[in-house]
Amino acid sequence: MATLEKIRNKSVLLFVIIIVALLAFILGDFLTSGRTYFGHPTTVAEADGATVEYQDYQNRLAQTGEQLRNQGRDYSNDVLTQQVIQGLLTEKLFEKEYEALGITVTDSELTEALTGDMPHPQAQQMIYYIAQQLNLPEASGRTVYDAMQNPAKYGLNPEVGKELRRIWAAQEKDLEAQIENQKFMSLVNGLYTYNKLDAKSFYDDNATTRHIAYVNKDVAGMTEEEVNFSDADIKALWNQEKQNYSLDEETREVSYIYVPIEPSQADRIEGQQAVENAVVALNERPGTEGVAADSRFIVSTNNVPMSKVTDNRLKDFLKDKEAGVAELVRRENDAYTIAKILDITSGIDSINISSVRAVPGTNLDSIAALINGGQALASFSDESTMMAQDSVWTALEGINIDAKTKDALANATIGKAFVLTDTIQGQPVSMLYRVNRRKAPVNFYNVATIEFNVDPSQQTLTDLSTALRTYISNNSSADEFVKNATEAGYSILTDQVSPSATGIGNARESRRFVKWAMDARKGQVSPMMQDDRQSYLMAVAVTDIYDDYVPYTSDAISTQLRSRALNGKKADKLMADYAGKANDLAGYAKLMGVEVAEGDVNITTPSLLTIGVNESALQGAIAAAETGKLVGPVKGNRSIMVFEVKDINTNNRPFNEEEYGRRFNTTFGLNRRMSTLNLLRGGEKIDNRSLNFVQAVGE
Repeated sequence: MATLEKIRNKSVLLFVIIIVALLAFILGDFLTSGRTYFGHPTTVAEADGATVEYQDYQNRLAQTGEQLRNQGRDYSNDVLTQQVIQGLLTEKLFEKEYEALGITVTDSELTEALTGDMPHPQAQQMIYYIAQQLNLPEASGRTVYDAMQNPAKYGLNPEVGKELRRIWAAQEKDLEAQIENQKFMSLVNGLYTYNKLDAKSFYDDNATTRHIAYVNKDVAGMTEEEVNFSDADIKALWNQEKQNYSLDEETREVSYIYVPIEPSQADRIEGQQAVENAVVALNERPGTEGVAADSRFIVSTNNVPMSKVTDNRLKDFLKDKEAGVAELVRRENDAYTIAKILDITSGIDSINISSVRAVPGTNLDSIAALINGGQALASFSDESTMMAQDSVWTALEGINIDAKTKDALANATIGKAFVLTDTIQGQPVSMLYRVNRRKAPVNFYNVATIEFNVDPSQQTLTDLSTALRTYISNNSSADEFVKNATEAGYSILTDQVSPSATGIGNARESRRFVKWAMDARKGQVSPMMQDDRQSYLMAVAVTDIYDDYVPYTSDAISTQLRSRALNGKKADKLMADYAGKANDLAGYAKLMGVEVAEGDVNITTPSLLTIGVNESALQGAIAAAETGKLVGPVKGNRSIMVFEVKDINTNNRPFNEEEYGRRFNTTFGLNRRMSTLNLLRGGEKIDNRSLNFVQAVGE
């Protein structure tokens, strides 16, 4: 019994240990990852109470992706996911604004937009398209609506009516959103419209040129020791501009190694040898048999006259070589192109014909007689039972045309219409032709082009993977990962990632790796990772984690901040050294060891004379200065300036409120406002949870 009691006690203790360990695991994962264990597991993003749900997100993503594919456009799925989220979130926030402002679209407004005399432009496109497709008597919204309600009236089956109702309902929904948006944006636009003071200020800034005499003392040559520069100065500048470095979401500073999977030198040597062997085999064997057994060689054939060959190297090859010859005609990096002349024949590359196609039973012989008698061929086209094409240029070689038709057109009497009859699936088919012009036969080259690309071998991939895995294993902390990279032959790249990041650096389709970084601890190094296309390897180290602000120590801003802070402190010393030490420009010039210069200043231009760009303090002082008064020293970004405004010139341009108000709106108005999403969310942050739905590394 005592033994049983001990077992029971140990079982309880073991159970407690397991539960504690499990809770610790869950809590640890909760604290270090972006997963949502509480709340709404189907919410992809949220801002100011507006949410994007997973099903809506997936539907929109699939729809947008299909549209892009149909348009033949290449796109990054990682980028598209964030664009879709932003679009849906914007729509949801718009809906909140519409409700708060009482913006609605009435039934009569929708009816007018769809069936009125002047339909909405988007509706007009739909109306015109449907009317054309269904051969409706009128391209109007009223007619399309009537066809939807009464399809039989227009000779349409009921299924067409159902499809029209679906299209109409979707158009109503889109139009409602557009009209609501137009109403809202007209209100917003009023916030960005100039007043008279805006117009006058814009005139004063842009139509006025100030001619100044000045001396400028640059900080060049000054050392850090002269100004007792320290990190405290950098932090002070960062604090002054702290809001510029605020973050909307948690951000991770990452250092990463990017290894493109490219052919090795051995791969390139092997590839070159394979191409050389292929050229020999192609010259020795008929057709393209010389490469038939090697799937790395991609063969395509064309039968073309010399006039249709656009590649100069291929054209030179065809001119110089005879049938049966193969040769390397192009090499660009790892891509090779071999050409082989399979045959050289004679054919007509340009013939002008007219034709008439008719429904079965039409007496084309009588029509040919009428045409040969002088009646216009085009007059026989009624677009229903007969279709005529007049004066069409075409080739007889290298196109999909049957031998009988080709022979008939090649030997037909110029200017005489004739009827050609053939059979298709046992049924006689007739066509009327007339050859109007026929150029002399030329050489046609039946040429095979064989493409070969040197790809990385499996051994190369193994070597690259093994080397990176070994480096990661030997440098398992972020500090070691960064410190030892150069010695190991790797370059360290840096980036900042967040839940909204579309990837790491310029690495395509790397959002899975963003997920790893957002789930990782500070100092953690990732396993070796590879993209789905097998185009690169990557390893990532999380070097820092930021919640509210990018700190002044961040690699992303530290170099620029340090330079500005140092230049600012040097300029402060110059101010202390020279302020009040002279009474005129000549005196300051002598003290500073510089020459007095003159120049014209327009304060709206980004550059100030030869001093630099974005010198707002100096430009503001010049704009406010009185004519003939010595001003300064004034501290700039990396210098101090003493100046005197000699003249103010408006170039005889009178102030016109409408003109300068319009220019003010163009420069500072609605087109220059923040993005719509940022405008709608105001100060609210976006909670982007889309990484919760991204497959983790290793899964």
